[in-house]
Amino acid sequence: MNTELLKYAGGLMLVICGALSGQVMCKRLRQRAIMLEDYLRFLTQTQALIGYTAESAESILENVRGLKLLTPMLDNARSLMKGGLSFRDAWCRSVRDYISEKEERELICAFGETFGTGNISGELSKLELHKESAVRMQRELLEDIKIKKRLYRTMGTFCGVLAAVVLI
Repeated sequence: MNTELLKYAGGLMLVICGALSGQVMCKRLRQRAIMLEDYLRFLTQTQALIGYTAESAESILENVRGLKLLTPMLDNARSLMKGGLSFRDAWCRSVRDYISEKEERELICAFGETFGTGNISGELSKLELHKESAVRMQRELLEDIKIKKRLYRTMGTFCGVLAAVVLI
């Protein structure tokens, strides 16, 4: 009797673990969306700082506020710049260290490769292009979230049920 109860409890735990793994995958998608929102806010704030104050790259990193996921990356880039690295090198190293998804990493690193190489109007134009690319990527990601969210939850639960049935 006790062994049957343990089997069912173990099976239930496998189902719960499968469902939770689906939830973890959904959360990763949402984190990517939040990161892209932060990046868009960063670009907007940078655009305003350049347009109204003509700040340097280091002071822009200091004055950008309210970013949930990008703040540690910006702080790291700023500290690397204080250590003697150029903005481009500090930015790309920070992006590699803090952004895990390849597509987002390439998009955000591209900003650092071109930033600070032109006059104010050129910088504002480049920022607008970066914003358009980020908006396009965010739109694609939101479509993916709609599709994959349900898929991840269903597959996680299904795999948990399947493992429970096989083991019981």
